[in-house]
Amino acid sequence: MASLCSDAYENSEVLENIPSAFRRRMVAYDFSKEILSKNNQFDNADVILIDLIDERFDLIVLPSGQVLTHSNELTESGILEDPSIEGFKSIPQGSMERRRLWFEGMQKLLVFLKQKNKLDRVLVNKVLWSSAFEKPSKTKFPVASIFIEKANTELTWMYEILSHELAEHQFLEFSSSLLTADEFHRWGASPFHYCEGYYKEALSQIQLKSASSYETVSAAKARSYAPFVSKGAKLTVAAIKADGEIFAHCSLVTEGRLHDSGSFAFYFVVDGIRSDVRWYDTSQNARFRVPETYKTLEVMAFYKDIFEEQLSAKCTVEPI
Repeated sequence: MASLCSDAYENSEVLENIPSAFRRRMVAYDFSKEILSKNNQFDNADVILIDLIDERFDLIVLPSGQVLTHSNELTESGILEDPSIEGFKSIPQGSMERRRLWFEGMQKLLVFLKQKNKLDRVLVNKVLWSSAFEKPSKTKFPVASIFIEKANTELTWMYEILSHELAEHQFLEFSSSLLTADEFHRWGASPFHYCEGYYKEALSQIQLKSASSYETVSAAKARSYAPFVSKGAKLTVAAIKADGEIFAHCSLVTEGRLHDSGSFAFYFVVDGIRSDVRWYDTSQNARFRVPETYKTLEVMAFYKDIFEEQLSAKCTVEPI
């Protein structure tokens, strides 16, 4: 989705370097952004299945400004050695910049589908990378856990974003036992080449959900996002000491308006050293015990938006 935020790119010569017609089409679609064309297959679509597995790749920004997916197939095309794109920029997967581009591309796609009255036809294949084979095996798993965790962090983030835009019934959900890898999968062992049971369950859910979509189902109502740091959100914090406890509260403000949604965390600082933590959750309040001895008491508050860009604020604890 991230590459959808840019203009189309044309380079038929490098496409011809990809021997597989299927892989060539994948790169061609990424070049052309054809998915957003006025005349496309969405017009007659009964189901529009979104699968985010291929969001695992970095992005390439060409000197001319177009954004491309740095897939294995793109590398196969030889474009990265083409003098015409010398000086291209790479945007790594998991970076804040890539998240922003993905968010922009995602909204562009969903607005397009809404204009075609097809948003209710969307289903999201909500899967994570597996970390083990379905059956006991002496074969080493093909991908290290650190890469699996990184990929799943990004997938979880993207599903959370899509949950703001789509209804709960538009997500395919799977038990962890089904999200296991098939060691002998026809396309090879991989964290996202799942066991046979997964594919049967996915097909069953697609058939059930697509059939029920013709019935009267409440339309998805987009949930608002907590304020973006880049849009000028400001954070303040105050704390008081009473009855042996510290009571802290933070406020989030944009354009003079208070917001009561978001993700907040607190540090309790005693004599300049962090003593306790209230990890991120939705509450703008925190409580800490007053230590027996101290010289100074301070509280730090933190806010992070959906891109995980952060704000912080600090205050001295005041007696009531």
